[in-house]
Amino acid sequence: MADVDDRAQLMLVGALVLAVIFVTLAVLLNAAIYTGNVATRDPGPGTGEAIEYENEATAMARTTVGEIDGGGSATYAELRGNFTDTVGDWSRAAGTHAVVGLVEARLESRSMQNGTRITQASDRNFTSDSGARNWTVANDSRARAFRLNVTQDSLASTDTPVADGAFRVTFDNGTDEWATYLHQSGGDTGDVAVSVEDPDGNVESCTVDPGSDDRAVVDLTAGTIAGEDCSAMQFFGTLSGEYTIRYVDALDGGGNEQVVGTYAVVVDRRLDRLETGADVVGEPTATRTLYSAELRVTYRTSNVYYQSEVRIAPGEPDA
Repeated sequence: MADVDDRAQLMLVGALVLAVIFVTLAVLLNAAIYTGNVATRDPGPGTGEAIEYENEATAMARTTVGEIDGGGSATYAELRGNFTDTVGDWSRAAGTHAVVGLVEARLESRSMQNGTRITQASDRNFTSDSGARNWTVANDSRARAFRLNVTQDSLASTDTPVADGAFRVTFDNGTDEWATYLHQSGGDTGDVAVSVEDPDGNVESCTVDPGSDDRAVVDLTAGTIAGEDCSAMQFFGTLSGEYTIRYVDALDGGGNEQVVGTYAVVVDRRLDRLETGADVVGEPTATRTLYSAELRVTYRTSNVYYQSEVRIAPGEPDA
């Protein structure tokens, strides 16, 4: 009889243990579901306004960094001061409106990186300021907003640009070199083509119809031709470290133009430390500018405290 009682007690204890386990699992499951639901909800009242404020601040700063230019005379200190003043003015103006809603909103300039803008604003061949057909655009730098606007008829007509020596932009980091050839595709169409040769000698090309104006914008940092994605040009974002940018064969061996148009690029090296075939006068032109800026966004209400650090570098490959 004792054995029966013992077995009954064991079964009762076992049932209680199982009940506790099931209850514990139910609690954990409910907690997980609740956590997932909370994570997908709006972060809280006022957070949307904080994000909107940050987006507006970022848009303003991006425009300012993209357009700020020394014009050949302003110093880096003046450029940095102008940017800081612009950020401060915007912050005060936006903050005045925010105070009405009992909000403390503030935008602060934290740091800036000096750079150089190299441009050719009028149509001409892509030789250096002194007329060299092969020249260094920028040494030991990183680039953003690198765009070339080229005329179709000026480009060499070939389906084998590597062999035929069409105009090209090279990027050399001391270990690997990438070459981007601009040319007309052969045959009857004569589309604008970009052919990229990687460090292993592999070549991939993209073509685009330039349209009625016979021009095409080649955005090297965005990897597009006339606004269309070009898979061959996606290498730019993978370039490691600093690299030297060169223009090669802007003229052919007989002195004939192989590319005509305009271009602009911003590099992260100061003008006084830059090796370039551009000059502060004439074309192409090298001027002081800001390469990037870092900002702090603060947004505070009675129930929200939001703060973030934002880096601005318009036209950078990963921007």
